[in-house]
Amino acid sequence: MQDFETFFQTATGYGPHGYQSRIARDGLPDLVAAPTGTGKTGVILAWLWRRLYGPDPGGTPRRLIYALPQRSLVDQVSGEARTWLANLGLTDEVALHVVMGGRGETQGDWRDEMHKPAIVVGTVDSLVSKSLNRAYGIGRAIFPIDFGLVTNGAHWIIDEIQLCPESTTTLRQLAGFAAKLGTAEPFGLTCMSATVPEGLLETVDRPVVGETVKILPAERAGELAVRLGAARTIRRVRADPGDYKALAARVRGLHRPGTLTLVVLNTVPVARAVYRELRGGPAEVTLLHSRFRGIERAGLMADVVARPADRIVVSTQVIEAGIDLSAAVLVTEAAPWPSLVQRAGRCNRTGLVENAEIWWLPPAKPLPYEQQDIDAAGGELAGLEGVAVTSEDLLARAVPSTRDQVRVIRRADFVGLFDTSPDLAGNDVDIAPYVRDTDDLDAEIAWATWTPGENGAPDPEIRYPAAEYRCRVSLGDTVKLAKERKVWRFNQVTGGWTTVTQQSQSRPRPGEVLLVSSADGGYDPETGFDPSARGPVLGSPELLTPEEFAERATAQAAAEAELAEIVAGAEDAFAADPASVAPRKWQSLDEHSSQVRDQAAALLTAMAPPGISIEAARSAIVAGYLHDVGKAHEIWQDAICALAEDEEQAEIAVGRPWAKSGGKSGALLFAGGVAFRHELASLLLIDGPLSALLAESPDPDLTRYLVLAHHGKLRVQVRDRGDLAILPEGEASEKKILGLEQGATTAIPAMLGRPAATLTVDLDQFQLGGDRSWTRTVLGLRDRYGPFVLAYLETLVRIADWRASGGKELPTP
Repeated sequence: MQDFETFFQTATGYGPHGYQSRIARDGLPDLVAAPTGTGKTGVILAWLWRRLYGPDPGGTPRRLIYALPQRSLVDQVSGEARTWLANLGLTDEVALHVVMGGRGETQGDWRDEMHKPAIVVGTVDSLVSKSLNRAYGIGRAIFPIDFGLVTNGAHWIIDEIQLCPESTTTLRQLAGFAAKLGTAEPFGLTCMSATVPEGLLETVDRPVVGETVKILPAERAGELAVRLGAARTIRRVRADPGDYKALAARVRGLHRPGTLTLVVLNTVPVARAVYRELRGGPAEVTLLHSRFRGIERAGLMADVVARPADRIVVSTQVIEAGIDLSAAVLVTEAAPWPSLVQRAGRCNRTGLVENAEIWWLPPAKPLPYEQQDIDAAGGELAGLEGVAVTSEDLLARAVPSTRDQVRVIRRADFVGLFDTSPDLAGNDVDIAPYVRDTDDLDAEIAWATWTPGENGAPDPEIRYPAAEYRCRVSLGDTVKLAKERKVWRFNQVTGGWTTVTQQSQSRPRPGEVLLVSSADGGYDPETGFDPSARGPVLGSPELLTPEEFAERATAQAAAEAELAEIVAGAEDAFAADPASVAPRKWQSLDEHSSQVRDQAAALLTAMAPPGISIEAARSAIVAGYLHDVGKAHEIWQDAICALAEDEEQAEIAVGRPWAKSGGKSGALLFAGGVAFRHELASLLLIDGPLSALLAESPDPDLTRYLVLAHHGKLRVQVRDRGDLAILPEGEASEKKILGLEQGATTAIPAMLGRPAATLTVDLDQFQLGGDRSWTRTVLGLRDRYGPFVLAYLETLVRIADWRASGGKELPTP
């Protein structure tokens, strides 16, 4: 077994601090309280060592979920983790997933390879939304999978908790729920910060903080002692607030050639104004804030980290949390004291800068902060004029700052989020108050080109651009942008793109991905989101329909792209039923069913989840075998066989029933234009003519749920499509759901060792007031197994389906 010190040295090139070694030896605590710049990110390696080589690998969750308050910090932490894994030779063994990150940032597949160790890095809102079954920035059908993976076999680390009290409170509650409701695999939570606001960690369902790790006196040695002793002298900038030309001139005078100067302003407009005054001088000037697309942000950050010398960086709060920069001079607007302490940590971070200085001035306006917090911080700084202080000196000063009331999610509300069905307008429960300050909520906007349809709309079959082409924009600014430009959203219920309007019901939702034509402008690659910028937006992607993509790529490339979209969580229409996923050849229903069953069994063997009973495991394996039997319905078989080339039509007709198409990919076109979901047909078949196969399940209701839920579209509720207002004119009926009509009969061919049979459609369990209630059945399962375990089993069957469809080898322990 490799010892932790050698493991850490191999990964980083230097030895661990004493407190990092303690965490590796004793386990990840509830709280790590350590000053900025002391290597808290290295706790990732403590988790990884324990998972791979520690005394109890099975007791260490297989996934590390690392939640950060700023997008810029995500880039840095994921970059460090990527380097560490490469140095350790673990790139192929441990997946690294960057939530809403660009191509090249993610390696491995944390979903498809759910049995392997994985590090998942993202902002608090992108990650905590997953834990509430409403993941921001991905399609609704993937909500349950990500929920299952971040709550079972997951250890969370949330860094700089003072900057994200809403998410911290929610995760503390989540830890309480996991302990009470049970998980399939172990769950853990570690909070980290230099400053821990009083009472933040003491929530109603997790009132006791638990084990806390601090740096012990004996551990304050070597490089760590130098960093802890790093001092900066406080001075006041003699410039009027709001006089950006004068401030820029003062920054030029303070800048020391060959060193890094940081200028931290409180708002993006102010940062942009000061940047424009500074650029063009002898020192290189870089602008950093939260309103850049990922593709520009990553390039800017990489350039700054690689070449910090003789550079002025103008930034906003994104610089506060953990970015490993060490400036000789920091110029900052006054801000609440905890923010100023974080900003100070970027000045002389290494402790090696001589005569480091922090210069400050009041802002012209307090926003986004409270005036009393600005005044309190300014008064404290004025009293420190000419004094050299360390980060710990600043932390020790009791400067008042406003603490907003944080909304606490309660157990009943959390359990209710298991149902991911939209309301009749396609909207969701608003989880934003549990994730972020409601004044600090963003949508994601992507600028792109496409072949315009009616009124300029994108084609319904195009998908969102990759994450690196998205820019976070506040909800208020998104509404303003929509006044002058068409801002497009995908409506899953109607299956098409509609524009954001000024009406309240059309207001952008937190985490929603929206499209703007690159020709319409609103973004500058140098300065970021800017409504005054006129198009075109350079470097925007072209969005293609499956047909357009197929014209430019090989069939295999098109198939791989389709699978990648589904696995990545691209949004699609409720009624869309794909012809295949990564088709390699025509595949029989019998063969695919056996492969999914075997994948499910192998995953369970490889993971050996302690919270899953033998009966539940067997029920899930049976569900894997039966999940696609509804594809044998003639409506689905007629549609898939229509994809065959003319010369193979006769041969394909004889081979029915098929599960996968070797022909074209994309959405199936059903006769008469009906909406049809094969999962519903699967449920009706195992309730009816294939009930003998269902009888092999120790828990038939669990198997039935896992069969219906295996695409994430039909779960707790199966509504009449007329209620969702998306049936063709005249088709809405209380007796028809998704193309299946009460009492209709259909011949079902022989399959899975069973003879040919007849299906008689019985929809009674989905009707209001029916003798049986599907929703009541599912809620009973949720309460009996608990939402975490039920989601885990759901995820297991769906991942087994993906792995079989993608031709993956069976996993091994």
